[in-house]
Amino acid sequence: MTSTLGTQFIPIAKPSITMSPNTITSLTTSSQDRLQYHKAVLESVGITSLSSLGTLNLSGNLIPQAGLTRPDPNLAASQVYFQSAYKLTNTATTPVLQPAGGQATILKAIPLPSKTVSAVSISSLTTQINVDTAYWVATEINLQDNTTIVLKQPQHYLILIAEKITVGQNVTFTWERPSKFSPAKPMKPPTPPQAPTSTTLVGITGTNGTHGVKGGRGPDGTSAPELEVWVLDMTGRPAFDLRGQDGTTGGAGQDGGNGGQGGKGKPAQLDWAGFCKSGAGAGGNGGAGGNAGLGGDGGNGGTGGKLSLYAPQSVISQYLQGFYITVDGGRGGAGGLPGERGSGGAGGPVGDSLKANFGAVCGPGSRTAGSRGPDGASSTQGYSGYEGGKLPDPISMRAIDRDDFLRKLLEPVIFEATPAYALAGESITLKGKRYTKTDVVLIDGSPVPTNVYSDTSLQFSAPFIRGGQHTIQVKQSDGTLSNKASMYIKPKVDSAQQDNKENEHMRVIPGRKVTLIGSGFSENAIVRINDQDMPDVTLLSPTQLEFTLIRPATVEQNPSGEHVTARVILSDGTPSNTLNLVLDTFHMLVLGDSVSWGQGLFEQEKHYSLVGNAVKARNGNIGFYTQVLAHSGATIGVNDHTNTPAVDGEVPVSYPTILQQCNLFVGDPEQVDLIIMDGGINDVNLRVVLNPFNQDDLSELNRTQFLDNSKTLFTEVGKTFPNAKVIVTGYYPPVSEHSDLRAVEVLLVALGIATEGIPGGVAAGFLTEHHLQIIHERSLQLANESKLYLQQAVDETNTTPEGKNRFFFADPNIGVEHSALTPDPYLFGINLDMSPQDFIAAERLISCTKAGCTGIDFEICKRASMGHPNNKGAIAYANAIYPFL
Repeated sequence: MTSTLGTQFIPIAKPSITMSPNTITSLTTSSQDRLQYHKAVLESVGITSLSSLGTLNLSGNLIPQAGLTRPDPNLAASQVYFQSAYKLTNTATTPVLQPAGGQATILKAIPLPSKTVSAVSISSLTTQINVDTAYWVATEINLQDNTTIVLKQPQHYLILIAEKITVGQNVTFTWERPSKFSPAKPMKPPTPPQAPTSTTLVGITGTNGTHGVKGGRGPDGTSAPELEVWVLDMTGRPAFDLRGQDGTTGGAGQDGGNGGQGGKGKPAQLDWAGFCKSGAGAGGNGGAGGNAGLGGDGGNGGTGGKLSLYAPQSVISQYLQGFYITVDGGRGGAGGLPGERGSGGAGGPVGDSLKANFGAVCGPGSRTAGSRGPDGASSTQGYSGYEGGKLPDPISMRAIDRDDFLRKLLEPVIFEATPAYALAGESITLKGKRYTKTDVVLIDGSPVPTNVYSDTSLQFSAPFIRGGQHTIQVKQSDGTLSNKASMYIKPKVDSAQQDNKENEHMRVIPGRKVTLIGSGFSENAIVRINDQDMPDVTLLSPTQLEFTLIRPATVEQNPSGEHVTARVILSDGTPSNTLNLVLDTFHMLVLGDSVSWGQGLFEQEKHYSLVGNAVKARNGNIGFYTQVLAHSGATIGVNDHTNTPAVDGEVPVSYPTILQQCNLFVGDPEQVDLIIMDGGINDVNLRVVLNPFNQDDLSELNRTQFLDNSKTLFTEVGKTFPNAKVIVTGYYPPVSEHSDLRAVEVLLVALGIATEGIPGGVAAGFLTEHHLQIIHERSLQLANESKLYLQQAVDETNTTPEGKNRFFFADPNIGVEHSALTPDPYLFGINLDMSPQDFIAAERLISCTKAGCTGIDFEICKRASMGHPNNKGAIAYANAIYPFL
């Protein structure tokens, strides 16, 4: 038989249905406490989040069991039969609820601790969770087509908590009504025995019948169960059969007892003579019948159930478009039928007659049998039971904050970070699920500013932290953490800084500390300049990396600045971008005469080469660019305007003069960093100094050249090269008393001095110790006065606008014990066979020939190394210069 449960079964969507404000609540209300309660229940069985529980797939006839049911490969605990429930069935016109019964599966459940937490509000449940409460908890609950959920006593409360619930067709939540029966009709009272025979002529009346009692009250109907659903997304709508059970019909009233029969009349009596003394007595009347018993009252209907749906407002709004539910109370049971009234008792018979004398009869005479007793009174049917009531807000829909639900019951999850490899400051998007508006991203446990755009997308800027792999998690306001994901901060170089200064051209000086400014730097990072690792790399912060700049072995030379690229390589090999840098270069200019030129030495032995190596070593192998304009024989050239082409530096010629050399510089004079120069000895003329036969006073000549003309030269140098440090080198005694006398003779001949004033040419032994002493004194005078005047010229120049304290005097301090031809010479001398002592004499001979030297000039040119610093002397010069670098 099909039943629609009367008018209590309502489709909410019908416009003809008017719901009172207390029936459905669609306004957002605070459910924090209730949600917190469920969280505590879940945690009591070890569930801290729905996220990892999976899907609870349900189908068929199912019986919830006390405790908590969660996804499991085998959910069946046992099988049981049920009856008196209802299920939704689609008909041609509208879905209806039909009686249902049969076999069902009892679901497995985890027992809940007996004292988990005090319930906040489950209707009347205000104590601890007990055996009448069942939880279904999952990430998703899937109720397949034709699924029927039957709550069977003692289950009264079913709570569903899931992120999503999917409902198929013909899904019903119902409950089994317990079997109840009307009270049995009481047995009819027994009929009383016949009244005794009377001892008088009046008969004894029979006993009245017992009145029937009222029938028993019918059992009340059981209250329907209560359902509570927490969900964020719901597809489909089940039917809810939550109508209270009908009350049972009252019991039938007891039938009234029948009246007892009247007593028999007194028998007739004879006297002593056999004659009739008295006739027989009358019979007693029958007893009255008992009244019929009232019918029993019907039982009250059970209270209707309750549905509480907690969901976001959008889900509630969609749900209110139509679903099927009955929450009415059960009907009251009908009153029981009344009993039957008792019948009146029969009248008692007349007493027995006797036979008297002579055939006479002693009989009753006018006396008769008793009358039949009256029947008992009829009764009425019992009262019907009351209709079952409704709970307050039986259909309650409460809008919840989606974020509250996610925070308390679901862990956020990260699917991917885009981009996974990012630069500091770059925007990163996390794709995932269950994000809330108060979530923050943790990078290695530290929070970063976070923008949550939806529950599946949030964004943050990659912080300026060390480069490399980092752990990402999403943290919610209650401390719940997502799964861990990873991101990689790539290194990036933006600029370079040196001496706490940045310049737009990124020009840096080798040999000093350089700080790279950027992001994503980390410990053990490598700095590479033109793919060469730099030393002393120190991490100052994730945005600053310091190292010592060394000029790489492979670099394209450029006097104006050498262009290189810088990169940072993290310890795992991840490279940064490349930054273009310009390596500062060092420009050295060599001006002066043969001493500055390095007469007779290989290039690498010359003192300016030694100085260059020192500068490079001190400045990270800085790009060192040298322009040598000094040459053998050069004079200062004050007021000398003779101009001849330059020849090989080994050939002693006066031109270009040192002043002219200033104008021969090629390049930007402002970029010259260091000038090494000397001058004046050729103006004084070494042949004059070493001539023992020339008694001219050298003092005035020395002052003019080493002071006056040198100041003129220094002023010009200072004006022409405004940024250069200028190191002026001094001279030494070319010959001393420690020199070998025979070798000095050869030296003077080689210089063309000995033929002057010596008639007949050169003869061995023409020099005496006295001559050698004169040469010694004149050599020492040259050394001392040149040092004195050059120092004075430097000091006075430094006070001028051209000087600017940029001039320094470097004394090689070559003493007399190291003059030429001594046991430990720092100067080239000449062998006794008049051959030079340097190792480039052969190459110089070619240069002398090419320069067109003839006569004595040719002879002097061949041996031009005489009196010039050898490699020891070059070292002495370099050592004198080093302190001023």
